[in-house]
Amino acid sequence: MNHDQADLILQSIHLVQKLRSGVGQVFKDLSDGISEYAEDSQNKDDSESQGKSEGASGSTKDTKGSQNSKDQGNDKAEDQQEKHRAILKTLKKSLETISHDFSDLEKSGASIGPVQLFSNIDNLSLDPVDKNTVMHSQLLQAYKWTNKMHELAAQAVSILSQNTLKRTQVPKFTNAKKQKVNMLAACQVPMATVDQFVAQLDQNYSDMKISMHRPLGSCGIMQIKLGRTLKAIVILRGLMIEWVKVKAFDESFENEDGQFDIWTASRYQVFQKVTDNAEAASLRFYAPAMPQLAIKSFILWLQGFKTLFSAPCNKCGKYLLNNMPPTWRDYRSREPFHDVCRA
Repeated sequence: MNHDQADLILQSIHLVQKLRSGVGQVFKDLSDGISEYAEDSQNKDDSESQGKSEGASGSTKDTKGSQNSKDQGNDKAEDQQEKHRAILKTLKKSLETISHDFSDLEKSGASIGPVQLFSNIDNLSLDPVDKNTVMHSQLLQAYKWTNKMHELAAQAVSILSQNTLKRTQVPKFTNAKKQKVNMLAACQVPMATVDQFVAQLDQNYSDMKISMHRPLGSCGIMQIKLGRTLKAIVILRGLMIEWVKVKAFDESFENEDGQFDIWTASRYQVFQKVTDNAEAASLRFYAPAMPQLAIKSFILWLQGFKTLFSAPCNKCGKYLLNNMPPTWRDYRSREPFHDVCRA
């Protein structure tokens, strides 16, 4: 359907709506004229009956009074005729408008060619009633939005396919199949080996108390206490870090039943921010080919929070910024930074 055809259809719809309004106005004018005529007839009958009664008792009235009433009756009759002429004039004007609009509609309809319908949804656009055309506009908007989403998704796929989004860099000389086996091996480490590794970590870091608990079987919970600064739990699946949560030293990871609560966050905003940074660090040190080194690097990085409330920011030199201490530690040097200062 070209642009001219659409304009003709839109013009025809407007003419149909105008015809509906004109026909409604004609019926309204006819109704007003009929009601006016009925009212005038009733008033005329009342005046005639009143004249007869006055004639019966007219012995007490003079000739001048009868002449005045006659003049008033003539004036009223002229007013009624003037009203009738105005109603007829309005009715004639409405009919002429309807005739003109109907002629324009015939000309527009003759110029419109056959409309090719592709589906039943297209029939909705031909109905000029507003309450039905809303559905068509909504469906059309949803269709356009879906097409736009497909286009953006296709562009995203083409861009992402050009980049390798992997958490670890696979060396070129390493076989991909062999690397996958090492990843599975890191998750299937025997529990005795994990317990022995955690005990060794506890001996190597004197300022940190590290213990291992297994309330859920194979998956272990490594609990860390760093001086009198913070507490942390690290969920291990084999030697892979799955979950990290940090709380203040005066908070507990146990609920009322004495079981570990790994979901409830700290009530302090400082340790909520430290938890977010610790989760990012667990992804930073993720190395399935060398899981023990990854855990040691994470523990060493977490040890840097021993000076959480005593070390100033390495960039701005302030202890507090926006009422927050430096809650981020550099991955290599473990130097403290505020979130806004680390960039």
